[in-house]
Amino acid sequence: MTTQVQPKPLLEDRTFLRHFWHPVCTRDELETAHPSGRGPLAVTLLGNRLAIAKLGGKIVAMDDRCAHRFAALSKGTVVDDTIRCNYHGWRYDSSGKTVHIPACPELPIPRKAATNTYQCVLKYDLVWVRLDSSWDCTEVPYFSDWDTPDMRNVVVPSYGWNTAAERRWENFTDLSHFAFVHPGTLYDPAYDRPPIPTVDRVDGELRFAIKPPPEMIDKLPENAPMGTFTYRCTMPFSINLKLELYKDSSAFTLWTTSCPVDDTHCRNFLIISRAQKDNDPDHVHTAFQKVVLQEDQPIIESQFPAEISAEEVSLPTDKVSNQYRKWLRELSIAATEGKEAFVRTLKTGVRDEPIKA
Repeated sequence: MTTQVQPKPLLEDRTFLRHFWHPVCTRDELETAHPSGRGPLAVTLLGNRLAIAKLGGKIVAMDDRCAHRFAALSKGTVVDDTIRCNYHGWRYDSSGKTVHIPACPELPIPRKAATNTYQCVLKYDLVWVRLDSSWDCTEVPYFSDWDTPDMRNVVVPSYGWNTAAERRWENFTDLSHFAFVHPGTLYDPAYDRPPIPTVDRVDGELRFAIKPPPEMIDKLPENAPMGTFTYRCTMPFSINLKLELYKDSSAFTLWTTSCPVDDTHCRNFLIISRAQKDNDPDHVHTAFQKVVLQEDQPIIESQFPAEISAEEVSLPTDKVSNQYRKWLRELSIAATEGKEAFVRTLKTGVRDEPIKA
């Protein structure tokens, strides 16, 4: 019997991803995880099981493991700005230190009675965590319209896919799949030759824009977004897509990002930003995006392996993902050389030259 050989992954070392900020849950998911509205909530980031909770007026992230018998702190309860483990009642403050042991209140608390904590912030109604803050050289990704006064932001419930976060990123920015995966939903299948945009690196972002053929409008649903697509993609997994519609020159933004749960799973977040003057209900927009995701998901989850592979055959029309993969590889290598090399690789701009299909 012949054994199927596992293709070589593009990234043999994903440790560099620990230096970036990643979303782990929405504000609503944290606040509804427990009747108290303060958590704790169990999440996983890069294979690390974490407990998220509101303690002392701030959101904290710590290893989801009590130092005593390794029970999950996310199964516990928030009590007086501490997380109480529901196995033996040990309580942890926002720094991860044990501050109370009910079984032995008269004894000094052991020095090792603590759990690791991580940098954690709330931004765009998402909870972000950075596992390695030693270099302190990255920021929460760019979102063009979150603070724009006349824009309404709708945070869609997160959703999990059985694939690597890199695959999800490539799916959202793939310009060749529209005619085949979304015929009649997003694109006219007659236009199966994709554009090849100019792709620039600018301050930690990949930037490019496309203009689909305007004549497709009459062959697509009324709510299909057809216009100029401008992408600003903050490394490694966030995408700010601004759409300027052909039909009425209005604009809205789809902003998406992914949490790399582990090498083969991701949790994804989507925010729809549109003009406040639009009086159509939110569910019309979220329902349309759900249809698009349902068309994408089975295809992306069928990719084997779940991680992007160095052995895949690429074409000039794969320019966006080719540039993305190249940058990921460079960042992975640079991180092994130290902070200076990593920051230089992340921040140095690279101007692209247009090529023809």
